[in-house]
Amino acid sequence: MDPAHTAHAAHPLARLSQGRKHLLLFIFAVASFVDVCNVSGVGIASAQIARDINLHVSQIVWIITAYSLTFASFLLFAGRLSDLFPAQLVFEIGFVGLGIMSLVQSFVTHNKYGFLIVRGLGGIMGAMTIPSAYHLAVHMFPDPAEQRKKLAFLGIAAALGNVLGLVLAGLTMLASYHWFFRLMAIICLSFSVTTVILLPWTPADHDPTDGPRWKRLDLAGVVLMSGALLCFILGLTQGPIDGWGKASFIAPFIISIFLGVGFFVLEANIHPRLAVLPATIWKIKNMKVASIVTLMPFSFWITNQLLYTTYWQVVFHWRPLHVAAAALPQGIAALMVGGLVQVFPGIINRPRITIPIGSALVMTAEALMYFSDGGKHMDYWKFCFPAFVIGSMGAISVFMASGINLISFCPPEMGGVAGAWTQGLAQVGSAIALGVQAGLEGTELADWKHNARSFWYEFAALALVATVYAVFYSEPRGTLEEHSLTRERIAELEERFADRKAGSLPTA
Repeated sequence: MDPAHTAHAAHPLARLSQGRKHLLLFIFAVASFVDVCNVSGVGIASAQIARDINLHVSQIVWIITAYSLTFASFLLFAGRLSDLFPAQLVFEIGFVGLGIMSLVQSFVTHNKYGFLIVRGLGGIMGAMTIPSAYHLAVHMFPDPAEQRKKLAFLGIAAALGNVLGLVLAGLTMLASYHWFFRLMAIICLSFSVTTVILLPWTPADHDPTDGPRWKRLDLAGVVLMSGALLCFILGLTQGPIDGWGKASFIAPFIISIFLGVGFFVLEANIHPRLAVLPATIWKIKNMKVASIVTLMPFSFWITNQLLYTTYWQVVFHWRPLHVAAAALPQGIAALMVGGLVQVFPGIINRPRITIPIGSALVMTAEALMYFSDGGKHMDYWKFCFPAFVIGSMGAISVFMASGINLISFCPPEMGGVAGAWTQGLAQVGSAIALGVQAGLEGTELADWKHNARSFWYEFAALALVATVYAVFYSEPRGTLEEHSLTRERIAELEERFADRKAGSLPTA
């Protein structure tokens, strides 16, 4: 047996009782749920928040992007922290910090700068919980088959957060949207206390010969990647507001390209042990095609929810709770698939079948939503309801078959970076879809088919991505065997870097 797998199975987290493991897994799922709720739930309250903090209608998008910008930008750094330092410490600091920021947000609602700054700090705290949760989960459940099921649970929690965030926001808004933030704070802080009690201290694996851990954080790479994501999402946010030909879009977009290229060049030319996104990550089986697919699923939820919730409130004058109830079938459908995965793990284990089928379901849903006319009267039941059910089932299936497989075929010692990469891709894919959606929208909100044209972008993108995956996917061997092969490929790459440093190989 692979010595690394033997060590993984002997990890203190793997030796915890099953009850304790499952309670901790539930807490990690709650963290994923809260992170997504902070985007979806706030979306339904954004109009009221904008009035209170005196934001112009064209600036409302910043209520959401202030969180998602920093969340996406700090994910890889948080993943690196989770792999180099005790992951439970990273998780607990992030969870407590998110609770504190949520509580502060509920009181800073008369100053737009204070509110948006606190939202941004909350995004950083939220980013710390996701990679660390994945890192801890893969060590708690070393058996590959069991591990996939448990990681799927985290993915389901995030998908539920997309929809149930609307429900929680709708319920709390019966009193005041301030209570949505306070509810998030109560959840974070109470479960943080439980985590401190249940989660044992497990020092991170660290080879002293690699030098001080802080030198392995790759701060230059973090700055380049964070800057690239910030500028990219900033450009996509400002483009629809100011115009795609304006400097507010062109400048950050061009800067993001240069920073992104600089980041990947840097990561390819420094030792993998010193990189925030090690070049060794591309040695994992199907990493490239899985990464492309992972861009897509979450954009289904965020685009349709933003368009429908706005349309229903403004055009139909539905109350927030009515809006949340109408979107609820998406969450129920995702939960149903999550239950099926526990019984039929082949949904995850056979991505070459699951991803094309799941993509076809989402594509069908996109077409139904376009022709729904916003869900007026019986059109909700004829078009929206079936689209929400089959689209959500397809999206969660695609995410689990791509993202969960990506993480499970990654050696456990790289779990933090793999989890961060997966979530980062989902955020980038959502940002692109939102930018396309905003760019295709018209000035008249009541013109449904004009504003819903972005659904055809999703349709075409999914068709392309599913085809690429089916063609280029390479059938892997067993999970443990793939871990061993990946470690061998990583060792070969590290030897080349060592030889290059010693001058025995040309630098080209």
